[in-house]
Amino acid sequence: MQTTYRLKAQDISMTFLKSLKTLFAGQEVEITIKSVKPEDKNKVKDNHRLAEMISDSRGSSPVIAPDIDIRALIDESQYPDQQ
Repeated sequence: MQTTYRLKAQDISMTFLKSLKTLFAGQEVEITIKSVKPEDKNKVKDNHRLAEMISDSRGSSPVIAPDIDIRALIDESQYPDQQ
């Protein structure tokens, strides 16, 4: 089992450590600590815009009928002389 916690250093308490001991009781664990930069608010906005773009493109995408042989379409477009 693997779990990732992201919290401020001042929030690490004995209660937190005891909960880790309970969660991983009887197991050998490896603990890695690294500092992280706060979330960039522009990045969050960019992710939201990207999600909107994906949603918009899904609405305007062509619909392919389920009975179309996609492999044949690819072959025709890639190897037109072999038909």
